[in-house]
Amino acid sequence: MNYQKALKQRHAETGRWLLESSQYSGWKEEGRTSIWLHGIPGCGKTILSSTVIEDLLRFRDNDPGKVVAYFFFDFNDAQKQNPELMLRSIICQLSNRCVKIPESLDSLYYSCNKGGQQPSQGSLEETMKQMIQEFPQVYIVLDALDECSDRTELTDILETIAGWHLDNLHFLVTSRRERDIESSLETFINQQNMINLETTLMNEDIQKYIQHRLRNDKKLQKWQKDPGVKQEIEHTLTKGAHGM
Repeated sequence: MNYQKALKQRHAETGRWLLESSQYSGWKEEGRTSIWLHGIPGCGKTILSSTVIEDLLRFRDNDPGKVVAYFFFDFNDAQKQNPELMLRSIICQLSNRCVKIPESLDSLYYSCNKGGQQPSQGSLEETMKQMIQEFPQVYIVLDALDECSDRTELTDILETIAGWHLDNLHFLVTSRRERDIESSLETFINQQNMINLETTLMNEDIQKYIQHRLRNDKKLQKWQKDPGVKQEIEHTLTKGAHGM
């Protein structure tokens, strides 16, 4: 639901700067790499996540060996704040791309008394690891890490995943730039792949959106008759947005 909502809100052609960047293209092609997109609230992190996921799904369609899984943490939904539920969601998405039930998942089920008991977090992590290893390439996108209810547990999970050193795993996360998250991510993400969204790149996306609204919104058509005012609106809104 979060993905579809963000995709619907995205204006066409925004986010192209990311998809066409050397960091992103390198991340898509090289395994065992991670990207962190960080920025202030309202700068478009979730919209960018949906842009990335859409691009990856198209990328996957041309190669059945590629698998895409994602999770959106969300302040507005308690079910989307729990790091263990994120693990379960990723495992579920990976299993859906399998021709048959993976042996590791089958073993987990039977070790938990055929569903009579809940698995430990450690067993979920190990199952996820073994499942990832069964695919040629796996892309995982996690949005809004800062909206997780237990960030200490979440960062522990992320560091565990990074410690697997899987050559087929591509990891992309987004969040606000908060110290606990940054301290964790900088242990396994290269500085060049820590992308600050508070730049003129976001202003270009904002400007594209404003230009589209001024051109196509019926309520704003009256400004078409006065190019000077239209230009002033565009300039003032872009400058005043401060990346939001």
